[in-house]
Parts: sequence; C-alpha cells; structure tokens
Amino acid sequence: MLEKDNLNIFGESGDLDLGSSFDMADDLFGGAESIFSSEVKETVQPEKTPENSKSELTPEPVKEEINDLQTDISEAKPAAEENSAEQDDNPFEAAVAAAKEKKAEEIKSSLKDKLPVFVYGKANEEIADPSITFDKLRYEKSDDFPELDDAQAVKWKVEYGTVSKQISEPKKTTIASIKKDIEKSKEFTDGLAKKKTGKEEDIVCKITPCVAAKKKGFAAEYKGAYTSLADAIGKKKAICYVPSDDGNIYEVRNTKAGAFIAKAQKADVYQKVRAGFIPALPKIPECILKQIIAFFKSYVTEDYAVEAMAAVYWSEQRHRYEVYVPEQRVTGTEISAALPDLPEDEYTLVMEIHSHNRMSAFFSKIDNDDEKATRIYTVIGRLDKFFPQIRTRISVGGKFVEIDPSEVFEMRKNTFPDYWLDAVSIVGEHKEEQL
Repeated sequence: MLEKDNLNIFGESGDLDLGSSFDMADDLFGGAESIFSSEVKETVQPEKTPENSKSELTPEPVKEEINDLQTDISEAKPAAEENSAEQDDNPFEAAVAAAKEKKAEEIKSSLKDKLPVFVYGKANEEIADPSITFDKLRYEKSDDFPELDDAQAVKWKVEYGTVSKQISEPKKTTIASIKKDIEKSKEFTDGLAKKKTGKEEDIVCKITPCVAAKKKGFAAEYKGAYTSLADAIGKKKAICYVPSDDGNIYEVRNTKAGAFIAKAQKADVYQKVRAGFIPALPKIPECILKQIIAFFKSYVTEDYAVEAMAAVYWSEQRHRYEVYVPEQRVTGTEISAALPDLPEDEYTLVMEIHSHNRMSAFFSKIDNDDEKATRIYTVIGRLDKFFPQIRTRISVGGKFVEIDPSEVFEMRKNTFPDYWLDAVSIVGEHKEEQL
C-alpha cells in the first residue's frame, strides 16, 4: 500500500504526473516489475482533459491503493481522537470505574434468581410465583387488604435498585417480565456500579400497590356553613357549622325535636387553615442579614457583651429593603429604643431584629411584652460563635407563631459535587434523636 508521504506525486488538481518518461514510475513501483502492465501503458495518453485527467490517467491499481489509504486515514482519525481522549482521562478514575462495572455485573448475576417482594404497609413477603400478573397478585392479596379489591383504584409501582417503573397494563404484565426487563437495562447496571457500600441482599425488587383516593366533594349536600346560629337553625341542612366569638366552630344538627349544638371536632365545609406567614414582599437579601450580624458581633468582645437592635423597612419608591439603626441605650439584657413614625405609604416596617450577644437565641418575657404589633421579629444569639443562632417568629396582634428564618430571609443554597454522596451509606432507618 502507498505510504502517506508519497501522496505528493499528485498536483494540486489531483492528477498523477509521470513526467516525460516512466523513470519516476519505475522508481516508485519497482522498475520492470512495475504494477503497470504493457496494456495499461499503451492506454495512457500524454494529453490531459478535465474529463479524463483524474480517471483515465490514474491506473486502476493505483486507484485501489489510494482508496485503501484514504479509508485507513478516515478510520484511523476517530481511533486517534479516541486514544487522545483516553489519555486526557484520569487513569485512576478509569480503573475505579472499570472495577465498579465489573462488580455491578457480578451483583446483577446474583440477583437473577432472587424472588421479588410484595411490599404494602407493614407487609413484606416474597412472591413465590413471579410468573403471575400484577392484577392476579392484587386479587390474591385483596382478602387481607380489602382496599385492593377495586382494580380501577389500584396502581402498581416497581422499585428495583435505582430503577422505578409504573405498570400501565397490570392485567397483561407479569411480575417476572418486568423484573427481567429492569435487570437488562443500562440504568439498572449503572445504578449497581454506583451502589454505595452495603449488603447486596439489600437490593430487592419491590412490588408495591398504590391505592388511589376516592373522589370527594367539597362538602356533602346535607352539610352547610353559616355565619350565625340564627341562620343555621331551622334550615333544611341536617348538619350546619357556625363560627363562634370564642374562636371555635360549632356543629348544629337540625331534627324535628330541635337543634342540637356542640363544639365541632372537624368541619370539612371550611378550607384548611394553619397558622403561619404568607409573604407579599420579596425575601430579605442575604447580604442584609450578614451586615446586621456583623453589626451585632461588633458589640460582643472580650471586654463586654451587650445587645443591639435594627429595623428592616421596605421602600415603596425604591422597591428594596433598607436597614435603620435607631438611637438606643443597651445593656447585656435590655434595649431601650424608639422607631420613627414614617409615612406608611412610603415605608413599611417589615421586621424588628435584635441580638442576644453570647446568650442563645430565644424570645424573652420582655420580648413577649414588647412585640405586640403585627410584624416579623427575629433574635440572633451565640454571637461569640462562628455560626450564630437565629430564630424568627410572627406576631398576629400579640399572638406568636414561630417560623423558619428561611421563609423571610434569602438563603443561597450551597452546592457540592454529586459524587461526594456516593461515599456515604445510611444503614437502616434512624429517628432524629438517635443520630
């Protein structure tokens, strides 16, 4: 085959230039033993035309050599690029990946004969005959779990390793076929390769039924909600609910004998309401919180530790938060300050925030007596530590509800490499107090 360096015998037009004699051709192709036959030489014409310069003047054997060389070059290029890419990769990471893949194949092989498990509530039982359909399994378990009796209300989920699948045709699909399909999938193999340390027997094909909730209306036709007791009595509704000035809701049942009234245990005619805070403004920027903490820390030194306070306003004109530090007289446990009376159409007092120097963050009796206005209050303690403590609550006309500070402060989420998670294995389930 022609070497790549011999391609310069072609001109810019790609023609083969043999010169005035065949001396060059003899040198290139072996003199008298040249690949040109006498028949080929006789057909070569000294004159070139655009039509025949590339086809007629290039002997067929040379064409084949050139085509082969071009094919070798085109095939060699991706290989060279691949080798280059491999050289760029970390050889240690490649070795680790190969070891994990080998381990994944070994684990997958050991799982083929492992029976799937029916998981529902506290039931956890191997399915002895995986060849049955999902609907057949539902029928078998409906005696123990009556809620599975309605086939239309039951959906099936399969969890195997890192793969999760929903079953669209439970009457036609067998449990064994789904288990086999998952084991053959790349997602399953990749999941095994990334498996954290732990026992292989923990990898189980879980078959779980999910029972859909029955349709519910806002309230039954025989129930009604009224604003006063007079409106509720004598109505056609058998059960009526009425709010009272004591803050409770009362249930009124109308019968021919009269109206029976008691404090309601549950009133589904009303929407669910829970204490808390629904913001109407943006969250307070993290930079403002950090500035306030730095300000508070400046009053916790080796010589003294006193409290301080600041107020956070929303500017209607500039559409941003602004911090105001009022004149204040402070001690280690008390603050005496007065906030200015600013126009409400220009400034909204959103939060009062004060420090507890070295003490923990808590709301004292003094705070309870002082924080009666409807707004947000925050206290920051342990300012002698690298990370201080922060607690936030709302006051609803003097009734306090503690909330998570992240509901009102902008907290940027810190990220980390995902592969760090691969190094951690949680063994079993632990309650918070056990950790």
